[in-house]
Order: sequence, then structure tokens, then C-alpha cells
Amino acid sequence: MSALVASVAQEVDNDCRTNKCKKGKCSVSLNDAPAPRLIVDLDGAALPIQEDQKRCDYLFIGEQDGTGWVVPIELKGGGFKVDDVAEQLQGGSNVADAWLPLGSPFQFVPVLAHRGIHRHDRDKLRYTQINLRGQGKRIKLLHCGAKLKNVLS
Repeated sequence: MSALVASVAQEVDNDCRTNKCKKGKCSVSLNDAPAPRLIVDLDGAALPIQEDQKRCDYLFIGEQDGTGWVVPIELKGGGFKVDDVAEQLQGGSNVADAWLPLGSPFQFVPVLAHRGIHRHDRDKLRYTQINLRGQGKRIKLLHCGAKLKNVLS
């Protein structure tokens, strides 16, 4: 296990770890995604997160070829509000911030997987920024079922 993945793994109860990103009608394929990896279900009851705290569905931590990846993932199989998605991804990023080791370099990519988006919402999402440790990144859009690797560059 890489240093980044191992460090975060120490912070996460085994009951909150998973090997898939799937909720309801939406999923993200992890084929060819960076490994080693840790996928945390942020709805896990064993996490030290307040019930009313906004957060995304999953947090992907991975490493490949010396590059670390921190990827909060929100899955939407139906309708949604842009502001809610942004709050959920920012909440997941805030959780990651508490678990990441200081000084550890990583690529940060907030992701929304969806089954369809109205043009206006898509444009608004593309210009919405999520922040983690000084990195302000725009939300990457991914269709449900697509490979996570497609938005990691």
C-alpha cells in the first residue's frame, strides 16, 4: 500500500471501506483506476462525521506511478440541485482534509457521476470550484457507469 493510501486507511474503520462506487441507479467503474486504492463510503455509520454534515457519497484515495489521487465522488441517478452537489463535494473534501497527511502531494479531482444533466446545470457545475488544501478545482462530470480513469489526467 502506498504512503498516502496507508495513511488515510489508518483513519478509516474497516466497515466504511468498499471496493465499489455504486448507489441506487448510478455507479462509477474502477477499471484501470489508480491502485493501490482506498474507497471510503462516506455514509458509513462508523465514521466520525456528524449525521447532518453534508458530504459526498465516496472518497477515492489512490496512487499510481508516484502520483497520489484524492477524488470525492457524488453519484446522482436522478434529479438534483447544483448547489447541493457542490456542498456535498466540498463536505467530502473537508473530510479528506482531516485524514490526509501534511505535506503529502496529490492530484485533487472532485467528480459528479450522473445519468443526465440539463445544459444550464452542466455549465454551472463546470464553473463551480471545490477546494482542498489550496487547490481549487472545477467539478469533473462523468456519466454513470463510466470509468473513473476518464476524468483523471
